[in-house]
Amino acid sequence: MIGIIAGREVRSALVTPLPWILLGGGQVVLSWIFLKVVDDFAGLEADERVASLTLELTLNLFGFAAVILMLAAPLMAMRMLSGELRDGSFELVAAAPVRIGQLVIGKYLALVGLMTPLCLLPILNLAWIAGIADLDPGQVAAATLGLWLAGLMFCSVGLYASSLSTQPGASVLVAFSILLVFSIIGRAESLATPGLSLFGWLSWNEHLFWFLAGAVRASDIAYFLSFAGVFLALSHRRLSNRYLQ
Repeated sequence: MIGIIAGREVRSALVTPLPWILLGGGQVVLSWIFLKVVDDFAGLEADERVASLTLELTLNLFGFAAVILMLAAPLMAMRMLSGELRDGSFELVAAAPVRIGQLVIGKYLALVGLMTPLCLLPILNLAWIAGIADLDPGQVAAATLGLWLAGLMFCSVGLYASSLSTQPGASVLVAFSILLVFSIIGRAESLATPGLSLFGWLSWNEHLFWFLAGAVRASDIAYFLSFAGVFLALSHRRLSNRYLQ
């Protein structure tokens, strides 16, 4: 049943222009960043290069891809719950012999499937110089994994925000607000007691940085998976409260 729900959501999304616009627009932006980084790196003398080309590309290309993903996930998630709640079609789905948990997981997997191509766009750009430049495949693989894990968290936040309102626009704003808080909360670490790193730990970009640097740490993987699970649980609770009252 989960697979049926996910397949239905993917097919219905692919006939709309939004995923294609996000994919095409993301590729245009990332291609420009890729060319700029390569051009700037090539213009430096050997003694002026403070980092390898692989590190420059992962920090800039994958880092900006994460920002695009953070914007794209709420836009794609808004129609999966909020749009159905507004149109009244969700009541028909909820009346079917399908558990709320299966419904949430199915829609989440569909959203992850739709966002995964965005996570692979940086690799598509790197393929142009794969046989020319000396890139570190391990670091590129770590950056790709980190970007995809961040996407899991963004998708769960977007789905949760979509369950809160019958207005898709409002759900997008809520998702953006949540993700923005998780983006800038690390800056509050400088205001906290020295040695207290809670704010830094809560910031998703702090964890993504280690993947972009080529380090795959269990704590960073646990961070993204834990918050993805938390917001999926909140989505389940929200829908359960709505239709079991």
